[in-house]
Amino acid sequence: MLRTQIAPFEGMPYSDDFDCADFVVHVQKELFGREVHLPGARPRGKYAGEHLHTASQAYAYPTDAPVEGDLALMFDTGDADIPTHAGVYVMLGGEPHVLHNAYRSGGSATHPVRALQKLGITIEGYYKWF
Repeated sequence: MLRTQIAPFEGMPYSDDFDCADFVVHVQKELFGREVHLPGARPRGKYAGEHLHTASQAYAYPTDAPVEGDLALMFDTGDADIPTHAGVYVMLGGEPHVLHNAYRSGGSATHPVRALQKLGITIEGYYKWF
């Protein structure tokens, strides 16, 4: 993927009405042409994260060989048992990255997977969409 394709999705503000899950849905539609619909009654904002893993099981299945557009579920700082953060797997310059929207940083950004741990984020796993 080219940086110019990702650029429009970087710097989008985070809010309880546009959390990491909403961002993933937006990127899937606008960048990958994929319609993903999450439950409308789900918890929102930074407290919604604990429901991501369970909710994603209806839309995606685990993979050890992610491709661009796959869902990345992540453990955020302090998470112990379940992933509470979501992003989109992309390749930039031949290196795996995650495009995500985080409340801690206040907006969306792309980070190399190798650098996520410095941000207190660990990949739980990658998931292909049904």
